[in-house]
Parts: sequence; structure tokens; C-alpha cells
Amino acid sequence: MPGEEGFSTKEVVLMMQKEKEDRIKMMQQEKEERMALASELLLTRQSVKKYNGLVEKIDKHEKRITALEYREAGVDSISEWKKNWWEFIRKYSAWVIGLITFGYWLAQVLRGVMI
Repeated sequence: MPGEEGFSTKEVVLMMQKEKEDRIKMMQQEKEERMALASELLLTRQSVKKYNGLVEKIDKHEKRITALEYREAGVDSISEWKKNWWEFIRKYSAWVIGLITFGYWLAQVLRGVMI
């Protein structure tokens, strides 16, 4: 093709047309790829929404189950359970401290007798 004088006008026009056709094909391929990616992205978004919805449902069911377990145990709510637990500690902590002190005193007495 190219000689010492260069390209002819016809050759230049043909090369430009081929380059234009190649660019058009490349742009069409890119457009198709973008469309495929967009549809995959849409599918991914829908899947994430479904997953998030399922996670929320599971959390709600776990809370319901926990509430039912507390209700079955005779406690209507977690705050009531905490209140009952605090009440238990308040009522019986003096006994626990007393027993620990008595055990310590008894150990000291027995150690003195043993020595």
C-alpha cells in the first residue's frame, strides 16, 4: 500500500471508514457491557434489599421469642427481669456478705486453733 509517495486519498478514506466502524463496534460492545453490568447491579441491589429485609425479620422474631420466653418464665419484659434481679441482689446481698465474713472468721479461728 504505502509507497514512497504515501497513502492515496482513497486509501486514507478507507482507513478512516474502517477506524470509524471499529470505534462504532467498540462503543456498541461497551454499551452492551454497561447494560449487562447495570442489570447485574440491579439484581444485586434487589438481593441486598431482600437480605436486609430478612435480617430485620429475624431480629424481630428473636425479640418476640425472647419476650415470649420471659413471659413464660413469669417476667413480662427485660426491664422487669432486670428490676427483679436487682431486687434479689438488694435483698440477699447482706446474707452473702455475712456468710463470706463468717467463713473468713471461721477460717481465722480454725487456723489459730491448728497452729
